[in-house]
Amino acid sequence: MKKSKIIVGTLAVVWIAAGGVLAGQSVMTGKCVKVIDGDTLIIECEKNRRTVNLEGIDAPELDQPWGKEVRNFVRDMVGGENVEILVVESGDDSVVARVTVDGIDLSEMLVSRGLAWVPEESTDADLVGMSTKARELPCGLWMDPEAEPPWEFRAARG
Repeated sequence: MKKSKIIVGTLAVVWIAAGGVLAGQSVMTGKCVKVIDGDTLIIECEKNRRTVNLEGIDAPELDQPWGKEVRNFVRDMVGGENVEILVVESGDDSVVARVTVDGIDLSEMLVSRGLAWVPEESTDADLVGMSTKARELPCGLWMDPEAEPPWEFRAARG
């Protein structure tokens, strides 16, 4: 019995050291039961519902151009689907997380298709690169030369 605990403990340390779960992060699976907007989901995990804000992106608000289209795209991608959630930050009623469905990272998908902004202060080189490429094509909301970032849209409306 002691030997198996030592082996399990050692394997856990190796897994964490190899990047399995970083400090402050946890991995959960659940079912997306509601898509509120392009970057906010309700996920049911073990009979509990949590609000999940997609990490690394900011999607258009619903009353902003592209807002409803992005929400509908996200609903088509993950609505009713089982998803994996890598929690980056946890609050009382909500979490900030990377969400994958069938191995596809939802934040990356939205940015690469020009359906979400990467905040200016982002240090995520992959998302920044995908955003730059989407702007250069242009695709999605980048086809509008006057596309307004959601944080500016919210600030202008109080």
